[in-house]
Amino acid sequence: MSTSLRILALISLAAQNVAWPQDPVPRLHVKHREVIGQRFLGNESHVEHFKLLERATTSILIGARNAIYNISLHDLTEIVDQRLQWSSSGAHRELCYLKGRSEDECQNYVRVFGRQGPDQFLVCGTNAYKPACRQFTIKDGAYAKESDMDGLGLCPYDPRHNSTAVFVEGQLYAATVADFSGGEPLIHRDKIRTERSDLNQLNGPNFVSSFAYEDYVFFFYRETAVEYMNCGKAVYSRVGRVCQHDKGGPHAFNDRWTSFLKARLNCSVPGEYPFYFNEIQSTSDVTEGVYAGERARLVYGVFTTPVNSIGGSAVCAFSMKNVLEVFQGAFKEQETINSNWLRVLPEKVPEPRPGACVNDSRTLPDVTVNFVKAHPLMDDAVQSFFSLPVITKVSFNYRFTKVAVDPQVKALDGKAYDILYVGTDDGRVLKALNTRAPDSLSNVSQVIVSDVQVLKYGQAIKDLLVVHLAGEASKLVVFADSEIRAVPLHHCDAPAAATCASCVGLQDPHCAWDATKNLCVAVSTKLHDSDADKTLFQDIVNGRHKGCGYEPEMAKPVQPAVLPENGRGELPDERDNEIVIELDRENQYGRTQPRANEPQDVIATPVVYSAQTLTGALIGTCFFSLVAGFASGFWFSQRLRGAPYPEPSEQRQQLNRLTESSESPGFNNKSINLVLNVPPKNPNGKNANSSAENKPVQKVKKTYI
Repeated sequence: MSTSLRILALISLAAQNVAWPQDPVPRLHVKHREVIGQRFLGNESHVEHFKLLERATTSILIGARNAIYNISLHDLTEIVDQRLQWSSSGAHRELCYLKGRSEDECQNYVRVFGRQGPDQFLVCGTNAYKPACRQFTIKDGAYAKESDMDGLGLCPYDPRHNSTAVFVEGQLYAATVADFSGGEPLIHRDKIRTERSDLNQLNGPNFVSSFAYEDYVFFFYRETAVEYMNCGKAVYSRVGRVCQHDKGGPHAFNDRWTSFLKARLNCSVPGEYPFYFNEIQSTSDVTEGVYAGERARLVYGVFTTPVNSIGGSAVCAFSMKNVLEVFQGAFKEQETINSNWLRVLPEKVPEPRPGACVNDSRTLPDVTVNFVKAHPLMDDAVQSFFSLPVITKVSFNYRFTKVAVDPQVKALDGKAYDILYVGTDDGRVLKALNTRAPDSLSNVSQVIVSDVQVLKYGQAIKDLLVVHLAGEASKLVVFADSEIRAVPLHHCDAPAAATCASCVGLQDPHCAWDATKNLCVAVSTKLHDSDADKTLFQDIVNGRHKGCGYEPEMAKPVQPAVLPENGRGELPDERDNEIVIELDRENQYGRTQPRANEPQDVIATPVVYSAQTLTGALIGTCFFSLVAGFASGFWFSQRLRGAPYPEPSEQRQQLNRLTESSESPGFNNKSINLVLNVPPKNPNGKNANSSAENKPVQKVKKTYI
């Protein structure tokens, strides 16, 4: 977007008083060449399609191409003697080639892992587009195969397919596809599945995550909305739910869920016409904390706009309590194919309540099972916990892909904040938080502490993991298709945080200014007010501390952007050619950031314009333009009035004949109506220019044929 378009957009927002959350400017930028941390590449001769399978205390299991890697979290090195090799057979690869797939696709990519005991586990892989599962046991430190089984409905065919699986109480719950073309989606567990070809249950879903919570297993996905079909086509985000002890229905429904329900997830900027982020991309684990004095369990989700619309991303939080309440609410139905989707009246809902968890679902009456089969959609949507997205970003360069949470990090003032680490599809990791979370449930103050280019530009971040190890610095593990990197959770020692004002201006609970050492240092997250050293300065809400003095450099620093070098895989920062005019609104930031092309030692004094000032300037400019245009047009017309005709003499003579008055010699002294191109008439009704008045009427000989 050009600079002029950005300014016009901001002015229009001011004139309309639209409450769109302003994109926060990162306080700190770290380029790819400046990233320090461990790295694991696996087999560099091909794409591994890494997938996090399991997190242990000091290690992680990574699914890859024909292997499972056991990686130490201390330094991201492989524990070689614990690698599990599992390749597809030659016959399966040959059959895959006959299906038109490439050599890279016709490999076994491990996607599913479930531990059935201390030394027994189940593994599923794509197996050259013929999904298969295998049970292993650990004997004398080595892996021993026990049995093979079909992986249809448990594992995807393609490692890039959006599928999810979770192992709960010895049973595997999977959400994937059951055919080669990907046209038969299902949610499956031990011979129980969703209906085939039933658009009311699943309509082209893309599954992103799943987890167990209380008596349920939840699935998060996006799909084409059946309730919007009469108005066109739209994709909505969903949360689906099944009971862990669902045993299927009676009679013909013995292999179908009796408890599958789904609801819409509403991640939007509210207003008279809400702006929706409709496509969920990932979720975090369930996080427990205290927000405005209320204890809640939240799950954070990444949402984006469609690829063919404005490039927008957001992170929204949802309370698990609200999710459960929506599933206890009213159902939605469409009575006929041409009807609108409306709320089901309470008297039409049978007893026992459809979709509820019961001791033995096989004893449910047919009317209850038929109702839940035809009415899986809830009428109410799950609303955002803070009534607003926690983070919003409008960008043409990247979109959010993944979020991980470092929960309830305590600042020096005793308040706790959820620190969000957001991955993007171009290799960035944004560190962000909502500074109003400890005090308000109805408003949000977005802060992006840092923007780190962890991977080379163009590599999408597929997963994130926050790691705290005893006796070691905490780290963030970043997963891509062929690379795993570990980076620090904070960058307190960055050159851009070398002053008191810039360090406090980070608004990072992990960092504080040490007045005795004159350094920006990392602080313990377990400190309280009584324990905090009085020489440590920190202010999460405002980013200013009186111990630093209110110098002009209180503007939050941004590291200077450097043009990419060849081979670095970086692109110029999207803000290099951007002019930002921040609106002086109550709930937004009151100062701008230095642009990335400014020298670090010169801090530009920010200029803040209020909405009224911008509106007045726009109106004044329009008025001045109108006056100036009228004056110049009037002057130009006066100059042309006295100018000689440029036409040749013959054209002037013809023009004069058309404009001669009745006194002009050689003319018939009758005026002509040039507008209608019809001669005027005399009072007697004859044409004024008729020759009948001057000449006698002559006889005309007529010949009839």
